Amino acid sequence: MTQNNLVFRSPTLEDGLAIYELVKASPPLDVNSSYLYFLQASHFADTCIVVEQNREIVGFLSGYYRPDDSHSLFVWQVAVSETMRGQGLAKRMIQALIANQRGRVKVSSICCTISPSNQASQALFKSFAKQYDLKMTVTEFITEAHFGAEGHEAEELYLLSSPNKADIALL
Repeated sequence: MTQNNLVFRSPTLEDGLAIYELVKASPPLDVNSSYLYFLQASHFADTCIVVEQNREIVGFLSGYYRPDDSHSLFVWQVAVSETMRGQGLAKRMIQALIANQRGRVKVSSICCTISPSNQASQALFKSFAKQYDLKMTVTEFITEAHFGAEGHEAEELYLLSSPNKADIALL
């Protein structure tokens, strides 16, 4: 899918290093090993999106279906290059990911974890829920104590669900 000189597509193995570099350049995101991004770009490509502009990856969204709820799409990371921030790209990546699921899996909820200080991600998911009239609940999930001496901030679980468990992909 192409929008305003942006190409939205599933990643490939060859995108792994560029995705890793984008995440490294996108604080406050946790940076995982480059190996993980190669796995996401290959094994989990159906639930990930990359955005290219002039053949450069400027956006990445990773996700997967929760093992305990096969209709709940968990958004793991959303990275947008500094040059593209503030233009609604993150929301468009979520929309593209849901659109890619049509005909494959019924998506009745979207969830993610967000730390209390990450106001940009909070605003993204609140805005998405409001735009699509989704119910949003926020609950404690991973506490600072779970992270031990790592010093990682807590992560709250955001759950966006459609009324009556309807298919979000039909929005």
